[in-house]
Amino acid sequence: MGKTCQLFILILFSWGCVTLFPVISEAAEFEIKPRIAVSGEYTDRVDEAATIKQEEYITRVLPGFSLKYHAPRLDLNSSYNFDYRHYAKGTRGDEYTHNLNASTNIVVIENLFFIEGGDTYKRVSLDVARDNTNESLFVNQSDQNIGTVSPNFVFRVGNNSSIKTGYRYTNTWYKEPSGVDKREHYAFVDASHEVLEKFSLTWGYSFSDTDTSIQQYKRHNAYGGFRYEYAEKSFLFGQAGNSWQSFNNHSSVSNLYWNAGLTHGLSFATVTLETKVQYTEDPLRSSIKETIYTGRLARNFARGSVEISSGYSEFEILETGVTDRKRITVAASGKYELVDSLVLAVGVLGEHFTRTTATDYPYRLTGNTGLTYSFNNDLSLSLNYSHITYRYNIPDTSSSKDINRVILEVAKSF
Repeated sequence: MGKTCQLFILILFSWGCVTLFPVISEAAEFEIKPRIAVSGEYTDRVDEAATIKQEEYITRVLPGFSLKYHAPRLDLNSSYNFDYRHYAKGTRGDEYTHNLNASTNIVVIENLFFIEGGDTYKRVSLDVARDNTNESLFVNQSDQNIGTVSPNFVFRVGNNSSIKTGYRYTNTWYKEPSGVDKREHYAFVDASHEVLEKFSLTWGYSFSDTDTSIQQYKRHNAYGGFRYEYAEKSFLFGQAGNSWQSFNNHSSVSNLYWNAGLTHGLSFATVTLETKVQYTEDPLRSSIKETIYTGRLARNFARGSVEISSGYSEFEILETGVTDRKRITVAASGKYELVDSLVLAVGVLGEHFTRTTATDYPYRLTGNTGLTYSFNNDLSLSLNYSHITYRYNIPDTSSSKDINRVILEVAKSF
């Protein structure tokens, strides 16, 4: 785990506990829930090699806990589990990793000065466009640790306006040597004003100085936007601005960015349309811009839900302005409670990628189904099956790469 991130979170938490102890002990809410999960997995292509299938039986043991702590001047939320993996056929040695999601908020001066912190540790795909964490436990992946600490001020201007300004330090670390570690210093000011009861304006500015293991760059962002709630469960929002970025090799770029969307509640479903430009965390690059267009239709039933969605993404290398990759997705999923405590889940996903080499598969099709039964006393048993196929052409199965996974898991919370 990234040592700098650990140190920042430890200092932040320790400072809050020590300086605020009189307040914490007076009226605190504390909850900790240990848990453990044990699973067995069968896969017929453990290393995802295109030419040779290699079966494996994988046993996983995941002890962990969730923690919630609330006091007048301190909020702490944390979820952690240790992940031990044993490969019965010896295709890999025994390994372990961690999953952590922790956040804290310290009220230094009530309604004025706050310190926020967080830390996440998880295994992520090294390919920013093609996530394969749902089909393999290790192929083309790395452990990632992101730690943040952010002192900030919030000013209330009258009854309808607020200004938030502060500083945030972010440290990103990757276990794999190919991962690009990053350290970012970020200063910001964000403002909002409620013009009418359901109509508000937002604007802001930020400056960041980022040092990576391969490059250093600075970025200025300025934006303005609005949010309008025009009916119950229906709203429209939009933000637009410009970003100026300069690199240590004296090159610079200027880009428009935006974040806009519509959520409309129908009598039978909810429709969501969104588009945005964001600077996506890429494990293998210092800076990449992602342009996203998505649409989603979701409906809830008395005993379940169903959702269909589609999306288009472009990944652009900021230094050169070259579009590195494109991705198109179409998906459908649903859940239904067959009988009390027994839930069926199904899903299908189709993806098309632009290729970086001639041997890359441009199509990936995924289907999965699962059953989960919840017993009394926070005990559950689940069985899941997934099939993933990579193809050069959708109808052509002669050169496809297929992966089958079956996972049986029992989980218990205390």
